[in-house]
Amino acid sequence: MDAIPLPRDLLRKAGEFLFQPAAAVRSCPLRAGSHLRPSAFCESTLLVVLAVLPLAAGCSHKPPEAEAAGAPGAVAVHTDGIGRRVVLRAHPQRIISLAPSVTEVICLLGADDRLIGVTEQCVWPEAVRRKPKMGTLLTPDYEAILAARPDLVIASTAGNDRAAVHQLAQLGLPVYVTAPRSVDGIFETTLAIGRIADRAADGERLVRQAKARLQEIRKRLAGLTPDRGFFITWFDPLLAPGRKTFENDILALANVASISADSEEYYPRYSLEQVLAKKPDVILTVFHEGNPLPDLRYLAGWASLEAVRRGRVYVVSEVLQHPSPRFVDGVEELARKLHPERFQ
Repeated sequence: MDAIPLPRDLLRKAGEFLFQPAAAVRSCPLRAGSHLRPSAFCESTLLVVLAVLPLAAGCSHKPPEAEAAGAPGAVAVHTDGIGRRVVLRAHPQRIISLAPSVTEVICLLGADDRLIGVTEQCVWPEAVRRKPKMGTLLTPDYEAILAARPDLVIASTAGNDRAAVHQLAQLGLPVYVTAPRSVDGIFETTLAIGRIADRAADGERLVRQAKARLQEIRKRLAGLTPDRGFFITWFDPLLAPGRKTFENDILALANVASISADSEEYYPRYSLEQVLAKKPDVILTVFHEGNPLPDLRYLAGWASLEAVRRGRVYVVSEVLQHPSPRFVDGVEELARKLHPERFQ
C-alpha cells in the first residue's frame, strides 16, 4: 500500500489536527487504513469554530430535494459526536465517508450502496477501493466532494483534519462528525450512523453481536490475572497510548493492563528506561508497514526485559486499532495469542 509521507514533527505537533492527540499516534507515514487521532485541544477548538457557524445557515442549506419537496420530515436534526446540532436530510442517499472507520461502519450496516465517495485510506472491504476517491484522510478534495453533491458527509475525530472539516462546513456541506474515543464511543458511533443512514436495526444488531463476542472472550479469560502490557503505538520515537485513548479500553478486553494507562497525555513519548522500570509482562504492537517492530532480542536494553527473554512480544493485526466494530476481531486475535489454552 502506498504511504503518504508526513513530516516528523507531526509526532510532536498533534495540536494541528482534529480532536484527539495523535497525529502522533498512528504513524509518521499515513498508510492506507491508518487512523490518526489528533488533539483534544483541537476538538474543543473545532467545536467552538463550528458552533459559531450560524445554525441558521446549516438549517437554510437544506438538500435541494428537501427544499423542492418542502415536505414535513424531509430533514432531521442530529447531535453529532462533538456535540454539534446538525441538520441533515432525513433519508440520505448520497453519502461521503472521510475516514476508514466510518467507511467500515457504513459497509457493515449494509448501506454501502449509498456510499458515493471515500478517501484514499479507505481500503476495507475490498469493494470500496473502487469507489470514487474524495482525497485523503487529512486533505479532502473539496472540488470532488462539491461536484458529487452529497446529502451527508461523515468525518471522524479518528483522523480528519480540523481545518479541512471547518472548510467543508463553511462550504455549506452537511457534515456529521463522529467521536469514537472509547469502546462505548465506538458502539455509540455505530448506532448513530445506523440511525442517520436508515439502518438503525442493523446498527443495533452489529453492537449486539460485538458485545456478545466480547462477553464470550471475557468468559474464556475469566479468572486469569491480567497481563501488564506495554503497547507500542509507534517505535521510533517510542509512543504508547495514554489514559484517555480507546486502545487501553480495547487492551483491557483482552485482559491486558496497559502500563501507560496512567499517563494524562493521549500518546506519551516513552523512554526505554521507563519501560525497563515498569517491567511489563508482555509487549504488544500492531503491524506497521512503514515502521515495523525490530527484533527486540537483539536490541540493547530491550533484550534484558523478561517479556522479551520469554518470547512474549506479539504483533497483531492493525484492526485492533480500528474504531469500528471490526476491533473485536483484534481483541479476539490478541486474547488467543496471549492465552491459546483458553480457546482450544
